[in-house]
This record gives sequence, C-alpha cells and structure tokens, in this order.
Amino acid sequence: MLLTPCTISYMIRNTQSKLLVRNSDNKGNKHSVFIAFVVCARLFFTNLFLMGLLSINIAYAEEAISVGVVNVTFLMENAPQAEVASSQLKEKFLPQEQVLSKELETINNLELELKKISASKSNNDLLRQKERELRSRKRTRSRSLQDFREELRFARDAALDVVQKEVFSAIDEVRKAEKIDIILQDYIAASKRVDITPLVLDFLNKKLKKETTEKGTSQ
Repeated sequence: MLLTPCTISYMIRNTQSKLLVRNSDNKGNKHSVFIAFVVCARLFFTNLFLMGLLSINIAYAEEAISVGVVNVTFLMENAPQAEVASSQLKEKFLPQEQVLSKELETINNLELELKKISASKSNNDLLRQKERELRSRKRTRSRSLQDFREELRFARDAALDVVQKEVFSAIDEVRKAEKIDIILQDYIAASKRVDITPLVLDFLNKKLKKETTEKGTSQ
C-alpha cells in the first residue's frame, strides 16, 4: 500500500484517539503520540524510497543498451569488394608474372644446355660463356622477383585497407539501421539473433551492385 500525506495524517489522528482512550489518565500521552508520528513518517519515507527504486528500474529498462556481434574475418574473406580487389591485383601484376615465368623457363633450358656441353667436353669456351650467361640471368631474375614480390605486397596491403574500410563502414550503417548501440568483434559465442554478419554481407553486395550499375550507366 502506498502511503500519502493524507494517509499519514489519518493514521496519526487514529493512533492519537486510541492512545487518548486507553491512556486518558496517563500523563505521558504526548510522548506516545510522538512515537506514533515517527513510526508513520518512517513508513512514508520507506515507501518513497521503494517508489524511487521502481522508477529507476523502469527508466533503465526503457534505455537498455542493445548489443550485436559481427564476424569481421568472414566478411573480409567473403565480401564482394574483396573479390573485386583480388581480380584487379591479378590483372595488374599478370604481365610481370608472365615475364618472370618466361625467364625461369629460359634459365631451365640454359641449364639443360650446359649439362649437354659439359658432358661432351668439346667446347670449353662455349661452356664458360653459357655459365656466365646463366649466372647473369639468375641474378637478374632474382632481383626482378624480389621487386615483384615487394610491389605486390604493398599493393595487396593497400587493397586490403580499402576493403577493411568498406567493411567497417557497412557494419556501422547496419548498426544504425538496426538501432544497435554497440557492435562486438571479439566474442566467444553468440546467438543468430544478435549476429549482424549476414546483414552486413547483404549490405555490401547491394552496395557493390549499385556502384557497378551507376558506373555502367555513366559510361
């Protein structure tokens, strides 16, 4: 039962009347009335405290923080933007890769030729000439291969950074659309209800399709 000031006033008057009847000849009547007042006041303030707690709980429930999870690794591997970036890298570095492959084939053929010349022991000058040519080709290809790998690594890192930004941006867009307060990347387990990974992947697919369509239209 909620206690109001009117209720307390009634309780005090009622208590006072009972005490006056029972203790009409008691000179300590005023003291008894004071005690009754203190008891009622304590009940009133206790009730107020409980009402305050209830209000806080209701407000907290209304403002509860929503949490979602996302598998960033899965998105980085399966996002269509990652596939596009990989295709662009292959297209860009394919000519250099073909040159290196052809040079390796030349070196292998030269090594076979050297074996034949060395086995015949007929022409030492030609043998030395071919050996010098083989060493030179190997050194040149080794430097070219090192440069190729370094350039490819930088290009791959740059492409990966772009894809990562696309994925993070998509995660935030989905978070806003679903009205989620916090998205967790590192987690042990989660139910499908809070996993937004499929929603983000769908968002990325639709975004790429839209960009492709707009690019085709502009051309």
